[in-house]
Amino acid sequence: MGSSADRFGRRTLLRGGRDLALLSLAPAPLVGALTAAAPAAAQAEDAGTGGYFLTAAELETLAAVCDRFIPGPPEDPDPGALDAGVPNYIDLFLGAFLVGGTPRIWAGGPFSDRAGATHDDFADFLELDEIEELAWRTRIEGSLGIPEREWGGPVEGLQQKYRKGLATLDDLARARGGRRFHQLPTWFQDVLIMFPQWGLGEFLDLVWQHSIEGMYGAPEYGGNRGLAGWAYTQWPGDSQPRGYTAAEVSEP
Repeated sequence: MGSSADRFGRRTLLRGGRDLALLSLAPAPLVGALTAAAPAAAQAEDAGTGGYFLTAAELETLAAVCDRFIPGPPEDPDPGALDAGVPNYIDLFLGAFLVGGTPRIWAGGPFSDRAGATHDDFADFLELDEIEELAWRTRIEGSLGIPEREWGGPVEGLQQKYRKGLATLDDLARARGGRRFHQLPTWFQDVLIMFPQWGLGEFLDLVWQHSIEGMYGAPEYGGNRGLAGWAYTQWPGDSQPRGYTAAEVSEP
């Protein structure tokens, strides 16, 4: 994992720092001209279908951001956010109360079926009590003017933060590059999400946190597809009921 982080850090600092200096000095029309030679197909607007909460266009933008945070092949030999289904994890979390059935908030237990158990208990999500549902709906959906959700004042939910943040990022990409964020070259995307003066820091911190969760968390939550995040980091994952031998516990 260290080697992947080092590669990403060097790429970001060296190339991104150079491009940041250029972009910050260039007027918007000039910056837009930098991408004029991109294939015409890249200018196509929204494609595909939406998710549980996010629209197809929002998912495109989110996927591009997640890919810059945790790139995969061919840019990085290790699996990336798209390989692990990180955007889908985030969308599923935002739509936790829209999916139907028990919201994927608390995975069950005690065992998955990855270490000898015959049933994946993790996939049996726990029912929320009344207070837990109120708290999680407030966190995810916001207070929405509902009195019982505003006991501490109005709350901007994660859904609103993502919707606003993704729209702002696309607006910035159009203003600086003439296209939506996911249609810009990757080096241009890196510069846009690195430059703090764009005012996207809080939103990008949120996406980064959820990207890490989706990359390395238990796959029952919708990310870490094919155990991509655990495999390349050589993390064994949950080990019960099989457990570990005495040698595995005490020796390197």
